[in-house]
Amino acid sequence: MTDIALLVDRLVDAHRRTPPRRLPRRVASAALLGAVVTLALVFTWGLRPDLAAAIATSRFWMKLGFGAGFAVAGLGGLLVLFRPEPAAPRRLWLAGLPVVVIAAAALQEAAAAPQGELMALWMGRSALICPFAIAALSLVPTAALTIAGRRSAPTRLRLTGAVIGLASGGIAATLYALHCPESGMTFIATWYLTGIALATLIGALTGPRLLRW
Repeated sequence: MTDIALLVDRLVDAHRRTPPRRLPRRVASAALLGAVVTLALVFTWGLRPDLAAAIATSRFWMKLGFGAGFAVAGLGGLLVLFRPEPAAPRRLWLAGLPVVVIAAAALQEAAAAPQGELMALWMGRSALICPFAIAALSLVPTAALTIAGRRSAPTRLRLTGAVIGLASGGIAATLYALHCPESGMTFIATWYLTGIALATLIGALTGPRLLRW
């Protein structure tokens, strides 16, 4: 047995003897800290002026649910990836649910929209800002979850980094929705998803370096 394999076996054994609730608490605490700081940043940007009216619409809750779905799937995956065991993070399939739901809503919206309005629904007023704003906001929860990962023992560092980015992008998209006035489903399906994808890419690129132990 190589030294690396022996080290991994020891880490697995140590994690099996770790109190079972410690890792979920660590992940939850990091996610909560990242969300609180991100929410404070969103407040500095300003909430959308029609927030009270928007809360009464289903589109607003679909937008929140879209980001939250990625956050839940990503955090569930980290509960596996933060351990040195080779088990597959099966909960990641949940990330497909918000994509399916929002894609169906976007197709329905596009089919019902007059021909001349489809481009306006797709681009909205902030298409060139939205994905980069979500990616920027994701950096705070990414930092918090990366610190939590370094206190754990992940062995698949690039995948773990990508899933940290996925969860962080979901958190950022959910909270950014409080600021963003866009309500088009085609807009959300394109630009929110692009922002979350950027956050995932950032995590995948930085994970091997920042999570190394």
